[in-house]
Amino acid sequence: MKIKNSTNPIFLLTIAALVLVACSQQQGTPSAAPTAVQATPSLVSGVVPTIEPTLATLQLAVYPPEARTGIAVLDRIIDSVLAHDFDTLHELTLPAVIGCTHADGLGGPPKCEPGETEGTRVEVVPFLGAEGHHPRWAEYLQWSGPDVRGLLAAYRVSPEAYSEEAYPAGEYALVFLAADGAADITLQVDQGQVVRYDYGYGGTLQSDLERQAAEMILPLTIRPIPTGVSWNRFIDPQGRFTFLYPPTMSIDAAAEADTWRIGDQIEVAVLPVASSWITCFYKALGDCPFVESDTPVTIRGQEARRVKGYIGSVGGRIPQEFLVYIFELDDEAEAL
Repeated sequence: MKIKNSTNPIFLLTIAALVLVACSQQQGTPSAAPTAVQATPSLVSGVVPTIEPTLATLQLAVYPPEARTGIAVLDRIIDSVLAHDFDTLHELTLPAVIGCTHADGLGGPPKCEPGETEGTRVEVVPFLGAEGHHPRWAEYLQWSGPDVRGLLAAYRVSPEAYSEEAYPAGEYALVFLAADGAADITLQVDQGQVVRYDYGYGGTLQSDLERQAAEMILPLTIRPIPTGVSWNRFIDPQGRFTFLYPPTMSIDAAAEADTWRIGDQIEVAVLPVASSWITCFYKALGDCPFVESDTPVTIRGQEARRVKGYIGSVGGRIPQEFLVYIFELDDEAEAL
């Protein structure tokens, strides 16, 4: 996706959720790392959250293991997930019966297996992630189930939430934090049975709830990372920029040159202005991400563009949200 075909570099930080990380760039010696701005969150109770999460300063909080909704059919599913009682979870799952397809591509209806004709009705369990897929019922029964750290939220699903025959939504949804602490796993529940699994990123969960929840049963809780904890400093090996990042996150060099990843949802990359992804923001070419907003901002005295939108996939699930900050300084451009 990042094709280096120009000598003019751009510094890019792609974020799956809203993150505030100040960064400045100068030629030669790195500038002093700026002070990280701390957001003041509003802890929600009984209503759909409306604030945007800032992963650099906030973290999702799971409920105590004994927390329940008070709705028996939901609590039984919570019990089975937290206890890793997947035999019971299998019993509480309702497979979808959907016509298979020979069509190529990700997502869409389940793919037909050899010997099955187009439209053959098959029993599957819908999974939504970056792309959708449909494990057959026999395969699902061999699955060991979701590995979770705890319960994040429970809500009544909005009639406006994404739903179709191949990926039916439930009446209720139970949201768990994956064991790795980075992803969220949502079980869509209809008539007391799981009808779909949704895999997402914790950073977009709050905005997802705004679109999908009609009523919060157990509201999402977001807590600030203690402000007394010192942040780590990253300095570009070539001395072009520096920034601070939370001690709760790690930074690793990616396989691509001039690319680093902070945690699982933030990417920093030095790219040429003419690279395909950056060109999308300047020339709005076809097959580009959908831009919801593009506004000028000032960060640490530097003018920038704040671009927010969605990256979709043919035949996949609901487009994934992204946020990009783009800076231009002198003869170079940098995007945060």
